[in-house]
Amino acid sequence: MAKYFVCSDIHGAESRLEMYLMANENIDTVIVCGDLEMEVYDVEEIIRRYTSRSIDIRMVRGNCDSYFSSFSKVPDLITVTLSPIHKALVTHGHLYHASQELMTYAAKEKQCDIVIYGHTHLQLDKEIYGIRFLNPGSLRNGNYMIIETDENGDMEVTSI
Repeated sequence: MAKYFVCSDIHGAESRLEMYLMANENIDTVIVCGDLEMEVYDVEEIIRRYTSRSIDIRMVRGNCDSYFSSFSKVPDLITVTLSPIHKALVTHGHLYHASQELMTYAAKEKQCDIVIYGHTHLQLDKEIYGIRFLNPGSLRNGNYMIIETDENGDMEVTSI
């Protein structure tokens, strides 16, 4: 069983990130969908301080992150294998104008059945065009998601 903490659009709300990480135990991976408005190393340090030093951190750049030099090496798009049967395309969404249609093409090109993105600040868990779209909303506004997968590939998503 794997447990993922998924967030986006932190926009500098360091204390909220700390509080929500402390409230969630046994996290294996943190997925950050951009717009942190903080340096990468500061976000990584907060995550490691409130989870585990060896935690897996996956991060993409958002449109508000280009002002921070440490984001120059953070990609706009990554893929994450969530389970033996689920692979997610992770992006902030701004390069696709948060269009599910455009992100569907990118997901299918990367052989992903899930898209995890941010940018809109609105939570979403919906299947569209045969792809499951997950948007954790804005952490600054108190929203994030927990994804739990088991060895069979079954997946449970909780929106907070």
